[in-house]
Amino acid sequence: MLVFLPVGFYFYFLSEYAINIPKWDDHALKAFIVEFQNANGFIPKLQTFFKQHNEHRIAFDRFFTLIVFWIHDSIEYRWLMWIGNFTLLGVLLIFYKIFKKQKLSIAYFVPIPFILFQLQLWENTFWGMASMQNFGIIFFIFLLIYLISSEKKTHFYSALLVALFATYTSGNGITIFPVCLFLLVLQRRFKDVFVFSSISIILVFLYFYHYKFPENNPSLDGIGIRKIATGFFMFLGSVLDLIPNASQSQKLTILGGAIFLITGLIIAIYLIFNSKLFKKQRNLNHTELFIVGSLMFLIGTSIVVTLTRISYGEAGLLTSRYKIYSILLLITFYIAFISKIHTNDSNWLPLTLIFMAICFNFVANYTNFKEVVNFRNQLISFGNNWKLDKNIVSVKPTINLYESPKLGIESNLQEIESPIKNAPIWNDSIFKYVNSDGILIQNEKFSLPTIKGDNISLIVQSNKRTYLMPVEFMRNSLKAFVRTGKYWRSGFVGVLNNKEFDNGSYQLGILIKNRNVIKRYYLNDSLLVNNLNSKPIKTNW
Repeated sequence: MLVFLPVGFYFYFLSEYAINIPKWDDHALKAFIVEFQNANGFIPKLQTFFKQHNEHRIAFDRFFTLIVFWIHDSIEYRWLMWIGNFTLLGVLLIFYKIFKKQKLSIAYFVPIPFILFQLQLWENTFWGMASMQNFGIIFFIFLLIYLISSEKKTHFYSALLVALFATYTSGNGITIFPVCLFLLVLQRRFKDVFVFSSISIILVFLYFYHYKFPENNPSLDGIGIRKIATGFFMFLGSVLDLIPNASQSQKLTILGGAIFLITGLIIAIYLIFNSKLFKKQRNLNHTELFIVGSLMFLIGTSIVVTLTRISYGEAGLLTSRYKIYSILLLITFYIAFISKIHTNDSNWLPLTLIFMAICFNFVANYTNFKEVVNFRNQLISFGNNWKLDKNIVSVKPTINLYESPKLGIESNLQEIESPIKNAPIWNDSIFKYVNSDGILIQNEKFSLPTIKGDNISLIVQSNKRTYLMPVEFMRNSLKAFVRTGKYWRSGFVGVLNNKEFDNGSYQLGILIKNRNVIKRYYLNDSLLVNNLNSKPIKTNW
């Protein structure tokens, strides 16, 4: 029961808060469907699966998108999320297969699903393309490590097929090839090294055939070693990003990352020098090889991501979609720890480990649940603004690519688009701040009676266009939650980035949707946007 408890909660959150609204790269899947439908002949249709998307080739995403499109008659992005999140179950199964080899009580396995299935992963969890790509590649890579670490011939031949899937799921799929070759060398399986390296060379050649390197990635010029090292440690230790204070949380992740690196290197070096490559009388077992391969991949990926993303700032390396690597690193350490336990006589140790894992899962879910709600509100704002955009011309489609969900404003569009100046003036306190990127609007008193069905949006209105921009809700600290029993803190925060709007003068207001009743309020202020200066200009504030 404990093994499936965190899995059940995780998929409950998915079923409750997933919404069929595409974000960013999700729209590329619509373009793929159009291109596939318009391609004439088997080969042209097949080529559409393998075309480059940014720096990736995402045949896995496109294949399941097409299946969903055929079954549902349109792209249902929630189905894509479920497909991607199901691959996490595959990762859990791989860990279980490794765990079974230890012949320990099932109690020692319980902490693993509590560490893996939690809401630090929220960005991948609730994003269609990201779920399939970022979780799918993890499944294929860990499956590949598992198969290569086995001496069974059937596992080796299966690994060649899985290598193909890894290559065309995400860009970091080919980074596992050197790791697999190294694992084969540690086992002195030199014939298999030749076969696998030949297949790897072919796959890498095909991957980079007609490949175009993205031009928009910033360079590392001017970025010092210290900043790179700081970002690297933050990435490795991002599973510890659980403290509300951002500065303290970053320090904790840096410290955790340094400890993780030292621990990983000690384990990997110890196992490598005790392998058949250096000691003929000593042969690493399946679990030990799996641990070495996992550590090499996770630490290697951390280096690559840090070098390619550090130019955007260290804080970006704590992004939710990257935390899966730090989480898997923690699980790998745990497997290495329990693999050295040779007795089931201790009752306190498994109970202690289970208690610690449950506490971690609770804190991670508590800390990140607000991100789930705020992300859903952001997606809803996308859908609302598509409905309010007069530049989107309705035409009869030849292909029904996507069906927008009902968001509760459809019957009130005329009221929402009417001049906000005529609405009642908002009397509750509002704090407004201006910085180089835009304007922040904060309220510390107002709260909705419920969260999921209700919503608050900022109205940004000119003579030509009305926008509904999302706000973020704030949670209480864990201490305040224990004292009051309330998760949500009163108030909200909204950020208006001037780059999201055309140049012009905008009136500002607030829209409150409460149990399908919509109320509008005027903030009695205006915003002048001049993007040529790349800085918002505020008037009357």
